[in-house]
Amino acid sequence: MSKLRKVSEATLKSVKAGHSGLFTTNDLALLIGIEVDSNFAKYLHKAVKVGVLEKVCTNVFINPLAPPEGKGVLVKIANIIHWDKLVYISLESQLSYLGEISQVMMDRLTVMTTGRSGVIKTKYGTIEFTHTSRKIESIKDEIYFDPDIGAFRATKEKAVKDLKRVGRNISMIETIDE
Repeated sequence: MSKLRKVSEATLKSVKAGHSGLFTTNDLALLIGIEVDSNFAKYLHKAVKVGVLEKVCTNVFINPLAPPEGKGVLVKIANIIHWDKLVYISLESQLSYLGEISQVMMDRLTVMTTGRSGVIKTKYGTIEFTHTSRKIESIKDEIYFDPDIGAFRATKEKAVKDLKRVGRNISMIETIDE
């Protein structure tokens, strides 16, 4: 069996078994039993070029025959990118979700992270990471886990605080409880 067919079948099998469908470089190497090195990078490039894999963003791939579905694809990508940092939905995305601003965030996700700030464009939309230096212990009562999407979210009060702290426009908020 060719390596390209092997990765296609392995990713399809993984998705069928419950995997999200978003694969990192290391996931793919593990699935087909290959070391991550310069040859593997060339192999991934070829897999993307011939359409066996599709690159979502740096280090994240999908099998186009089994793309990720359901809620929270952008937040899953955000958690993969900052896998070793706290990531929680806040700012405009959370306030839109809570109905506190009239704009509906369709293809943009705003998150706070203990990792680096930055903007990542993917085929599913744009993820905006905003750095926070706040320690987990100091915000643990202001965030909660949303099991529907498998991610942390800010409370309304925390999202407003974050918005103010990073100097964003707060005039769009329908009601601010001070």
